[in-house]
Amino acid sequence: MVKITIPLSDDNLSGATSESLWAEPKDNGRYVLRNVPFYAKGLSCDDLVEAEQSGGNLVFQRVAQHNGHSTYRVYARQGRTAPDVAALLEKLRGMRCDVEPATDKLVGIDVLPEADVYRVYAALSEAEQAGTIDFQEGHYGHQLGGPREELRDSPPVS
Repeated sequence: MVKITIPLSDDNLSGATSESLWAEPKDNGRYVLRNVPFYAKGLSCDDLVEAEQSGGNLVFQRVAQHNGHSTYRVYARQGRTAPDVAALLEKLRGMRCDVEPATDKLVGIDVLPEADVYRVYAALSEAEQAGTIDFQEGHYGHQLGGPREELRDSPPVS
């Protein structure tokens, strides 16, 4: 495993200029991302990316292939161990999401390709409306127009 430096836009939540992600080397300067991006936009776990050496670091150049994952960032106002937040994170795991804590309040959500991304989004939206969390979409990698697209206007998931 290697670390790849991802330059960040000025409007990122961390205020940092870059984020480092673990990646598995493949061939010809290509790497598969192996953790959830917490601040970088347009990337998800398992994406195939290209990176080049610069100043002693591997630096992200571009996405070679998205691989069907979506990424959300959850900000847990009371911390990720608060009962409502812990219950939400457990619910997301049951929906085929990987949950990766960055801090006590920031959690990355990797929505696996086989997950129903519309149900995941509905659960996050319901928790946000209840005041439990704030969330942000970092990358939407699922196919649009799937069988659950009608959930956008449906009642919250329980």
